[in-house]
Amino acid sequence: MFKTIENGYTLGYVPRPLVIVVVGENPFTVGWHTPVNKNPFLYSISIDKANYSYRLLKDNFTINFLTSEYFEQILIAGSYHGDQVDKLSLMKNIHLIDSEKVASKSILESFMVYECEVYEKLDFQDHSLVIGRVLAIKYKQGKVKPKNKLVFSMGKNYYCFNTKGFYKKI
Repeated sequence: MFKTIENGYTLGYVPRPLVIVVVGENPFTVGWHTPVNKNPFLYSISIDKANYSYRLLKDNFTINFLTSEYFEQILIAGSYHGDQVDKLSLMKNIHLIDSEKVASKSILESFMVYECEVYEKLDFQDHSLVIGRVLAIKYKQGKVKPKNKLVFSMGKNYYCFNTKGFYKKI
């Protein structure tokens, strides 16, 4: 039997992989993201309109995929506001580097990075769906593997990992 709840979007407990988005030099964590089109390749992120990062997000951004080795840094990027705290000084072992196609920085430690220009913004009551046209996909050869251990949000500050990696479909 199902139980119905009100305002339960955080109670889904359906794991969502976390990424760090960088606008300019400001990193922030995003759990709501997905590809939305193949040609051109469009990728969307959802961001709270009250956040400092939203005010910065005008022209371009990068989406940085990291392994669970960087769990603490992923949490720091999502727990502080960039206009109040120098998040990069707290994020040990994270280094920003120049991107190839956009002005926003990329994270050196990422195993894959999407460099995006803002294609469209769809504003809702509290969040905005930002669709980026992916201008470059950068990856570290030998590092994009099915066995990568990733960080997933379960909602309400619960996290899990794919501790055994992913398996190939039969």
